[in-house]
Amino acid sequence: MTLCYIYDKVIKQKRLVKEELFMAKKVTSKKPLTGNSRSHALNATKRQQKPNLQVIRLEDGTKIRMSAREIRSLRKQDKQAA
Repeated sequence: MTLCYIYDKVIKQKRLVKEELFMAKKVTSKKPLTGNSRSHALNATKRQQKPNLQVIRLEDGTKIRMSAREIRSLRKQDKQAA
C-alpha cells in the first residue's frame, strides 16, 4: 500500500463524515417546474419554478430537506393527533 492510496482513503472518509454532519438528506421528491416566460411580444425564454425546500432538524439530530408544504401538513397532523 502506498502513501497516496492511504491519503486518498482518509480524504474520502473525511468527506463522508462531513456530508453526514452538514448535508441535509433530501426527503421530498419535488423537482423544479420548467416552462417559458412570455413577454408582451410573446418572446419565449426558459424559466424554472423551484420548490420551497427547507432544512429541518429532527429530534435525533439529523437534518432533512423537505418542502414547506410538507412541513406544514406534518405539523397540522401532529396538532390533530395531540
